[in-house]
Amino acid sequence: MKAKYFTANSREAAEQMATSYFACGKEALTIDILKGDQEGETEWQILAITGTPASNNNMNAFFTVYYETDGVYLEIYEERGAGADLDRNELMQHLSRKRIVDLSISSVQSISEKGGGRARVAITQTEHIYGEDLSVEISGDDLEAYARLLAPEPGGPALTLEAAKSKLTEAGVLHGIDLIELTTLIETKEYNEPRTVAAATPPTEGEDGKLIFHFSTDERTGAPVEVGGGRVDYRTLDLFIAVTEGQHLVSRTTATEGVPGMSVRGNPIKQKPGKETVLPRGKNISYNDDRTEMYSTCAGMVEYVSNSINVSSVYKVAGDVDMSVGNIDFEGSVHISGSVRSGHTIKATDGINVAGGVEAAKLIAGGNIEVKGGMQGSGKGTIEAGGSVSIMYIEQGSISADGPVTVDVSIHSKIETGSTLHAKGKRGALIGGQAAAAGDIIVNFIGALSNTKTDVEAGVMPRKRARLLVLEKEMERLAADKIKLDQLDNYLTKSKGVMDNETWTKLHISGVENRKINEADFTAFTEEMDELKYEMEHATDSKIHVFDTAFSGSSIKIGSSIFKVSDEVSYATFKYSNGEVVWGPCETSKGDVKK
Repeated sequence: MKAKYFTANSREAAEQMATSYFACGKEALTIDILKGDQEGETEWQILAITGTPASNNNMNAFFTVYYETDGVYLEIYEERGAGADLDRNELMQHLSRKRIVDLSISSVQSISEKGGGRARVAITQTEHIYGEDLSVEISGDDLEAYARLLAPEPGGPALTLEAAKSKLTEAGVLHGIDLIELTTLIETKEYNEPRTVAAATPPTEGEDGKLIFHFSTDERTGAPVEVGGGRVDYRTLDLFIAVTEGQHLVSRTTATEGVPGMSVRGNPIKQKPGKETVLPRGKNISYNDDRTEMYSTCAGMVEYVSNSINVSSVYKVAGDVDMSVGNIDFEGSVHISGSVRSGHTIKATDGINVAGGVEAAKLIAGGNIEVKGGMQGSGKGTIEAGGSVSIMYIEQGSISADGPVTVDVSIHSKIETGSTLHAKGKRGALIGGQAAAAGDIIVNFIGALSNTKTDVEAGVMPRKRARLLVLEKEMERLAADKIKLDQLDNYLTKSKGVMDNETWTKLHISGVENRKINEADFTAFTEEMDELKYEMEHATDSKIHVFDTAFSGSSIKIGSSIFKVSDEVSYATFKYSNGEVVWGPCETSKGDVKK
């Protein structure tokens, strides 16, 4: 659509000028009479618009710039009907791109405010035909830059990529330019469509220091432990987390500074540095020099409560060890305020202390075991200690200890100790079963009036005698293996150079390694046998002191000799003399025995 204002001395002359200018008939134009149809007016002014009145019924407002001999003129044509108002931004952008010299902004504003008309806005000059251009806008936060490709005038040059990059630079876009997006914008010719052509590089925020736990901090479930095959052990419950001495508990990562970003204007964007964290405090823990690692200083159980890590070498059970507690396997000591019910096992690398009694259960400790009550073993209860054992009574159970054993009464039970056995208290009795001690045995009573069979042995623990038999068989095996190794050496000596080298080498290496193992085992077994034999040779030094009575049915063994009690023996000491067990008046008293 085109339009122009025409001025003449008559309407006909003005209309003639219009038809001549647009090279069309009057019927192809919409003509508005602006001046001259009033009485007394001698000058006619018309507005001629290409198109019929019907086709221009809802015309949008638009403008045209004419370069004439006496200056540059701006013509604005009002909207018609439901047509849109003049886009003043588009007008000013067009005038700017035309590079009009000495443009009168006031004249432009005056005519645009009127909504239509014709005005001289600049001096006479040559028209500039503009080509494609780039309109650049930077977001208020300098994080993005947008560009619109502006359409050229007919005959105007296309915009090159290099020129577009220069436009961005002139607009202040110095960083983050997306050349692919910029190239696409230029090639697709999508005019006046905004595109993001540059983006800031965001800062890399610093990472906070973190704590890395090398043990589970989840709340203990108390659930049975899975043992595989879809089965669970209902006596082993998830109640605590066991740790060993020196175990790695927590690591701390240091915070990082992060990396600054850069805005599209090339200005740095400050990053947020990470915050440092510190290792928790606690008990029985240690740190490395720069306090980035935490370790346990003892074996036991670890707890993480209220940002504190505590390692305890004592596992305390408030109440009985039953199905609600399950079995216990602990690196340290176990203290039980109640009793241990049948079927449960308690293991501790250190000691075990039970305030109540023990049923048909197992107590296994690397240290001492103390049971304030007694054991009703029902033939299944066992106590094994690397140290001493102290118990009120034991019935139908067994005790094996490397240290001394103290008991008030043992009934139909088995006791073995690598030290002394002292039956003391109101009863101080060994009734039925077997009792063996590497050291002395001190009791009030052995056996009972009912002639209950009771075997008591001093000097050597039966299991050590059994171990000596095992070692003797092992020595026989080692001797047989040595003969075979000697035969292999002879065979290899004769076969060298005849047998293929690879096979010979394999056999030779195997023989050498097996001989090293044979010799190491021989040395270790020999030393152990010598120690056991020495103990047995001196086993006869031990004595059995009876403060009250050894009843008929009892047997007293020291060394290889046995004394069977056929008549009651009172207040006596049994000892080894000239190849047999003899007894005489008791050589000690209750007052001489350390409590």
